[in-house]
Amino acid sequence: MYIDYGDSIENHPKGNMNKSKSVLVNSCGTYRLISKPMLQTCRPEGRCDYQIIYIASGKGYFYFDPNTPTVLEAGHFILYRPYTYQNYIYYGEDHPSIYWIHFTGADIDHLFNTYGISPVENMISTGVHPHFEETFLEIILELQLQRPFSEDRAAFLFMQLILMIGRHKIDRGQHFENAHVTEIDLSQAYFHKHYQENINVEEYARNNGMSLSFFFRKFKAQTGLSPLQYILEIRLANAQRLLTTTDYSINEIARIVGYENALYFSRLFHKHIGQSPREYRESYQ
Repeated sequence: MYIDYGDSIENHPKGNMNKSKSVLVNSCGTYRLISKPMLQTCRPEGRCDYQIIYIASGKGYFYFDPNTPTVLEAGHFILYRPYTYQNYIYYGEDHPSIYWIHFTGADIDHLFNTYGISPVENMISTGVHPHFEETFLEIILELQLQRPFSEDRAAFLFMQLILMIGRHKIDRGQHFENAHVTEIDLSQAYFHKHYQENINVEEYARNNGMSLSFFFRKFKAQTGLSPLQYILEIRLANAQRLLTTTDYSINEIARIVGYENALYFSRLFHKHIGQSPREYRESYQ
């Protein structure tokens, strides 16, 4: 079994091509393997629309060559163009957290060209960043709730996602020779996997051969946040998703995202989001 946190209704299993609009999001979703040992998708003829997959944590096995898998870790985007072979596998033991989006439109190639995605590129390394997940979750909510102008806002958020991918490509290119970029990427992946736990940042830095001050400086230079702020962002983003896509109680959500004290969680949520968890949930109902 796997848990799907928000797949929009897909009426066209083989995709939907629409050139009447500049950009159109067909569907968007996310899932994590819970007890199913393996999940494979194989589309020998692909789909007639585009697809982007984002690995937020864990890893995936992608057969760009039908005979040899390419193992891609957290922090990678995978791009499938129309009518291209698709075959990829996730294993439960890797604890993958995956986001995906299908899209179409007359200006997709121009959008890719504007933000530096080449016509032959099929995988992009950006590192793990909470704003990628947040953008996917916002698109999912727009498709689910179908509020006024949802189609337009989903397209706007998708274009914002492509812009962020292009920006991180440039940032990583500028820092390619800095070995500590990889260490920070690994720390981000670790935080995403263990954010529910009581993470000791000083101990993490020491165990990975860095002083706290060095790790703090490098982490903030790459992400714009301190390690503790980054972990908080992950917790709040997941709390927002759970509040709007599940009927879990506030106490349950607090524990799921790493807070035993639900009152402390509620105060923290209100301070950073501007609403209490209950008010935030009610605003989406």
